[in-house]
Amino acid sequence: MIKKMWFFLSFPLYMTCLGQPADGSPVLFDTGWKFFKGGFEGAQAVDLDDSSWRTLELPHDWSIEDIGLTRSPFDSNAVSQVSGGFTTGGTAWYRKTIMVPANELGNKIRILFEGVYMNADVWLNGELLGNHPYGYSSCWYDLTGKIRFGQKNVLAVQVKNEGLNSRWYSGSGINRHVWIQLLNPAHLVQWGTQISATQVTSKAANLHILTAIENNGTGNQAIQVVSKVLDPGGKAVAIWKRNFQIKADQTLIDSQDLQVIKPVRWSTEDPSLYSLHTDIYQQQQRVQQQQISFGIRSIYFDVEKGFLLNGKPVKLKGGCYHNDNGPLGSRSYDRAEERRVELMKASG
Repeated sequence: MIKKMWFFLSFPLYMTCLGQPADGSPVLFDTGWKFFKGGFEGAQAVDLDDSSWRTLELPHDWSIEDIGLTRSPFDSNAVSQVSGGFTTGGTAWYRKTIMVPANELGNKIRILFEGVYMNADVWLNGELLGNHPYGYSSCWYDLTGKIRFGQKNVLAVQVKNEGLNSRWYSGSGINRHVWIQLLNPAHLVQWGTQISATQVTSKAANLHILTAIENNGTGNQAIQVVSKVLDPGGKAVAIWKRNFQIKADQTLIDSQDLQVIKPVRWSTEDPSLYSLHTDIYQQQQRVQQQQISFGIRSIYFDVEKGFLLNGKPVKLKGGCYHNDNGPLGSRSYDRAEERRVELMKASG
């Protein structure tokens, strides 16, 4: 992961230089993107002059922006018509230039898109990394074998929202955060940690934790995995350490079973969360850290009593909420999403 990110005055404002991956933490990659709305032949090319393109910060939704000189995002002739709120979709391009120092050669680099609406093609240095058609789920790409270390690299994303894909406002663009990681060759697998709880009572709960670790290097890697579970107050309730030898191109699973005494159970009235901290060490130096929050609770559906949360009947109530945040469009800002949940909870 990346500890530091520097911006040098000798680089264009949209060029980012990535620094030493001290702990493998994901770094927010939202600033300095170039944007062009419409078709553009060869927009994925490295040597394209995009100086006339608009510079912006993510998250972004072009469908909520004013159209031309109309001072309005609405068009009565929009393909979406009433289903999309008479807003326009279409095609648009995003580009970002990055530098990765030559001394990082041998490390792994990956990029994560929390959400792009929709049908997104992602390119690096003119080479297609892949397509993600669905607009409401995350996707990630491994850049390791395609990054030019010590040279300029260009990421390009083509977004295609044809406008006939929803019966509500969908928005258009890279509307959630983007993250980038520099990782040691031996590292935690993306989305490779699983936490489950069984036999949950007020007296105790059994936790089963699976952690996937992979080695993308060319040789064997000796690592130490240090994991600990912290209660909602930050007190460690379980700690374990294990040493592994991982061969090149091998993935292993670290499995742990433990018991939490008198767990603070998650509920709608008291949404208390535990956290799992996992650190990867090599030669006594931490090369990656990961923190995952989770709740301990039991759920059960009974024919007579209905839905039971921690053994107590709970009435399930829902709201007709979609992905947009009102005048913000589909741009997903952290505080806007928190406010949405607060309003739902305040409404019962």
